[in-house]
Amino acid sequence: MNLPVKYRPKTFRDVVGQEHVVRTLQNALRHRQISNAYLFSGQRGIGKTTIARIFAKGLNCEKGITPDPCGKCEICQEIESGNSLDVIEIDGASNRGIDQIRELRENVRFMPVKARYKVIIIDEVHMLTNEAFNALLKTLEEPPENVVFIFATTEPRKIPETVLSRVQRFDFRPLSANTLISRLKFICQKEHMECDDESLKIIFEASEGSMRDAISLLEQAYIYGNGKIEATTLREVLGIIEDEIFLKLFNTILKENTAQILRILREALSKGYSLFDFHKGLVKAASSLMEAILMGEQNPYTQFAGKFSEIDLLYIFKILKDMEQTLRLSNYPRAIFEYELIKLAYIKRISPARILSYQGEAEQKGAFSSMEKTINSDREKREFSNNSPVNKLIRELNLKEVRDGPF
Repeated sequence: MNLPVKYRPKTFRDVVGQEHVVRTLQNALRHRQISNAYLFSGQRGIGKTTIARIFAKGLNCEKGITPDPCGKCEICQEIESGNSLDVIEIDGASNRGIDQIRELRENVRFMPVKARYKVIIIDEVHMLTNEAFNALLKTLEEPPENVVFIFATTEPRKIPETVLSRVQRFDFRPLSANTLISRLKFICQKEHMECDDESLKIIFEASEGSMRDAISLLEQAYIYGNGKIEATTLREVLGIIEDEIFLKLFNTILKENTAQILRILREALSKGYSLFDFHKGLVKAASSLMEAILMGEQNPYTQFAGKFSEIDLLYIFKILKDMEQTLRLSNYPRAIFEYELIKLAYIKRISPARILSYQGEAEQKGAFSSMEKTINSDREKREFSNNSPVNKLIRELNLKEVRDGPF
């Protein structure tokens, strides 16, 4: 089927969710105000390379420079199929050295073979080396006639300022729920797929605003479900753990039952879920808990709104950040992951002062390296009470939270 390719937009009219980019580029084509270099930045799968190709068609369509390329002429079809000699797509990750950029500089010196403009599309341009950027800089400063560079990147902060100052930058946005789900419904209708609203919502959340990812997940779920897309089977495909598991986990945390916490994790692992699946689900559950506590939103975690405080949320997200680092770096991820999870059982015993001082010397040297450092029940419980000297000092001095990096 290959639905992501089949439903990739071929004209500006087909693009959804990037109206601010489409309108600007169409006006540039309409009024012949063409820049020599553009930067398309944004997360994966939201149309950067697709719009670059459409813009190349608009520059080179046989009916003239147009905001509505025909898509039927020889040049448009060559660009669409990737066979155009004048529209060159380069992967910055595998062609990142100075030699490749020097070769490119030689190539752009020559006039286009058939098209009106020679268009150079460099995907993941941030992967180029500093030497390659320096070699490219000269060409951007004195661009040849009829040459347009289009750079696409997911990490614009890695591009040198000297390059950023010489391009027109467009920041692509993640697709909203309404936009993405509407497109998925259109595809389901065209392909005669059965898919309910709950399944579409799950696909949207899993795709994180990426249209390409969402369509790929839709196709995968369709194949897995043998022609029918259901929420239950979709969760199996995506490794999404039910909310009931995390509701049970939060109840167990309040009861300080460490053994039961481990049993909940191991039960999930025995069903085929990975530590990454569990961590991802726990982050989502903690986010829902935060929305219930701070914003009063109604969701399955609203029942805990009066049982966990804002300080508790800080501690929960600190543990989640430590878990993520464990999964990336540890040689024994499961053992350390379980250890981090157990620490949540002592959330009511940790003083607010300690939670708010993550950048202290103890934390930098590896605080919580032993249970003795984290759990001193009598003292910690006294400090946690509203009348404790620590809390009085926090209120009187209006102390602010100190963050240890982004959560």
